[in-house]
Amino acid sequence: MPMNNRLLVPQKLPLLLDYAGGAAAAYSLRSLSNSYVGPVVTVRRSTDNVEADFTSTEVSDNTLAAWCGGGDGFVKTWHDQSLNGRDATQATTAAQPKIVSSGVLVTEGGKAAVQFDGVDDRLAVPSSIAVFKFLHDGTQSALFCVARFGESTNPGAFYSLAGSSGASSANVGFFVGYYDISPINDRLSVSVARGVSGMLAFNSTVDDNIKPARQAILSLLYDVASNSVTERVRMHVDAALVSNGNTFSHAPSSSNATYDMQIGASGASTFPLLGTISELIIYPTDMTALRTRIEGDLAWYY
Repeated sequence: MPMNNRLLVPQKLPLLLDYAGGAAAAYSLRSLSNSYVGPVVTVRRSTDNVEADFTSTEVSDNTLAAWCGGGDGFVKTWHDQSLNGRDATQATTAAQPKIVSSGVLVTEGGKAAVQFDGVDDRLAVPSSIAVFKFLHDGTQSALFCVARFGESTNPGAFYSLAGSSGASSANVGFFVGYYDISPINDRLSVSVARGVSGMLAFNSTVDDNIKPARQAILSLLYDVASNSVTERVRMHVDAALVSNGNTFSHAPSSSNATYDMQIGASGASTFPLLGTISELIIYPTDMTALRTRIEGDLAWYY
C-alpha cells in the first residue's frame, strides 16, 4: 500500500494547565504547560553567587545540582508558568529559599521542592496588590498547592503558605497558613481580611487534618461573598473535604490588598514557613468542576 510522505509529528500529552487553563499564576518545578517554554527557576549558587536559569528538565536530570557543585543553590526567582509573567522573586540573598543543599537537590518524596528556613525566606510577586484581588474581593476563585509545614511532629509554630495580608483583620487580603501553638494543634488557617479590625470576611480553621513534617495536597475553593458562611471557602486536604469553622459574615473588601502576595510568608513578611513548597497554582475563577482532576494530577505526580 503506498504511503504518503507526510511527516508524523508526535503529539504532546496535555499537562495540567493545558486542560485546566486560565490560571492567574502557577509555580512549580515540573512543567505545567506545553505552551510555556521558559525556565522554572533562576538559581544563585553559594560558591560564587553566579545566577542561572533552569528548566524543569534541568532541575530533574541533575543539571542544576551539578552546576551548584558541592555548594548550595538558592531560588532568586520562581517563574510563573501561567504565561502572565507573575514571577515570584527575592533579591535579598539571605532571604532566598533553598533548592540545592550541599550539591544535592532538595526533594519531597523524590520530587524537587523549594525549601524555606522558617526565619526569613520568602518570595514576593512585585506590584501585585491589585493582581490577586480576586482572592479577597468576593470573586469565585481557587488555590491549589503541594506543601510541607514544619520539620517535627510538634513544631509549636505559626507558618505561612502564602498571603497578601499580614494575617490580621486590620489588613486587606488573603492568608493561608498552619498553626500549632498549644492549645491549638495542627490547624489549617485560611482567612480573608477586609481591613477593619475584628471584622474578617471569613476565618476558616480546621484542626488535625494538616500533619506537620508531611507533604500534603491542599485545595481551596473561594466564594467569599457567599450568603452561607460555611461556603465562603471549601477546604480539601489530600482530596478530602474538611470541616469549616467560619462564623464571619462580613462583606469582603473591593480594595487592593495591603501587601504584595508573598510565598512562604504572610504579605507582611511575618510567620515565615519552615518547610517546603513544591507547587502553587492560583485561579481567578471557580474551579469546582475540575477540582478532582487537578487533585488527581497532583497526587499522581507527588
